Amino acid sequence: MMKWVHLIRPQIFREEVANERRLVLLLCMPHNDAFHEQIQIIEELARLYANELKVMLTEESSLEAFKKDLAIVGTPTILFLKQGREIFRVLGLADLDMLRRFVGKALGNHPGGSPSENIGG
Repeated sequence: MMKWVHLIRPQIFREEVANERRLVLLLCMPHNDAFHEQIQIIEELARLYANELKVMLTEESSLEAFKKDLAIVGTPTILFLKQGREIFRVLGLADLDMLRRFVGKALGNHPGGSPSENIGG
C-alpha cells in the first residue's frame, strides 16, 4: 500500500526517529474517512523528499499511546522532528503545498516564500 511511508510503534520510536539524521515527519491519524486522501498527500511528500525526509505513520493500534506520549490533543496531527526533537506540528488536515513549505523551511529551503514567512502562513 505505502511505498514511501513507514509504520511506527511506540516501542521503536527512539530507534526509528530519535536517532534519525534526516528530518522526520510523523503522521498521527486514525483510519477515518479523510485518511485515504491525507495519506496520498503524505506519500507524495515522502516521494518528493525521499533523501531528506523520513516519513512515518503511527500504527492505528498505537495511536492512543502516541497521543499520550507526544501530548497530541487532536488528530490528524503531523509532527516534524529533527534528531528526535519536535520542531513544529500541524493540527488538522494538510495539503501538499503547505507541507512542502514546512519541509522547505525545516531543511533551509524556502520554496514559495521568503525565509521570514510565517510557518503555515
